[in-house]
Amino acid sequence: MTIDNTITSTTIAMATPTPSTTVEQPKQPISTEEATSSSQETDTSVSTLVPVPAASMPKPLNDDSTIIKIAVLVPQKTIKKYAITSVNSVIAYLLYKNYYFDLNVFNTGDEREDSIAKALSDIKAGGYHYIIAPVTADGAQIIANNVQDTLVFIPTLNRSNVRSAGSNIIFGGIDYDQQIALLATKANDRVGTFEDGSSLSYQLNGLIKKNSNHVFYEKRVENSKMNYKQLFKGNSSLNNASLYLNTPLVTSSLIASQLRANGINPYMLLSTQINYNPLLLSLTQYEDRDQMYIANSIQKAPPSLEEINALFGHDIVYDWVNYSTSVGADYLCQQFFDGKISRTFKENISGNQVVYNTSLYQPGRNEFIRAN
Repeated sequence: MTIDNTITSTTIAMATPTPSTTVEQPKQPISTEEATSSSQETDTSVSTLVPVPAASMPKPLNDDSTIIKIAVLVPQKTIKKYAITSVNSVIAYLLYKNYYFDLNVFNTGDEREDSIAKALSDIKAGGYHYIIAPVTADGAQIIANNVQDTLVFIPTLNRSNVRSAGSNIIFGGIDYDQQIALLATKANDRVGTFEDGSSLSYQLNGLIKKNSNHVFYEKRVENSKMNYKQLFKGNSSLNNASLYLNTPLVTSSLIASQLRANGINPYMLLSTQINYNPLLLSLTQYEDRDQMYIANSIQKAPPSLEEINALFGHDIVYDWVNYSTSVGADYLCQQFFDGKISRTFKENISGNQVVYNTSLYQPGRNEFIRAN
């Protein structure tokens, strides 16, 4: 049986529950002494449960006459899993803030210009205040060319990835240039790179060369089934080298493990946000990663917001797209309230780009440990 996970264009309206809801007081445990005493009495009374008020919910800042209307534009075939998690990240944030909201999902399927233009037309007709659009550079450029009077947040891209965009387009993507520059402070003058042929790894390789004139080794590892023994055995040139892992998590873990298994001792292993994932701790031995640094731009979110996201089956602790989407929802809501509310997330917006506070972390035995 095939399960259809396609997102349909759906309106999700949320009205906050009435704070005066009551619950029944739970029965208290009865001690042995009380039970004995009770059994000696005649059974002439009836126990009554007295309703008590539930804990009051925070009063919403808006009501059903001032609903926040947000459209989420998702090309599901292009961004795959983030079509669902981005939508859920927005909902989780709005629930956390206890806002009245009207959220509509517009699934364009692909990023053809006519598909996106149709969705944008429907969004405008629906009177939505803001648009959150997890798209690629192609989709972002189409949106920038067609939307001038609505504030749009694009969580998946950095401002540098799009040729031209108006002041109404805000970008939340990771600044990989900043991350590579920070990682470069830990590298020596013998630099090597591993990449998988993706556009992101190509971009990262270019940034590494921008920050270092000493790249002597470049290797493409397109899948995790590669013969690593043949790749590394006797390759003494990688000893005492700073190696950047511009590869997905599983491939990076295998590279780190196989380097040690084949007697190679790098000076340092370095990686950007793409390998900031707790699975790295279980896919590698501690000795494989004891000289590894990973750049991370995700900051600590309120625990209750993390919990609500977890109820949707995803996280904003390690997944930067979901985190960025939450930052975007936070920023748009502050705009809705004309800046009268404080933001949950502290990242500034400068030059139409979220400015992240990036730090280096080392993957310890059981957790990531901040190193700077």
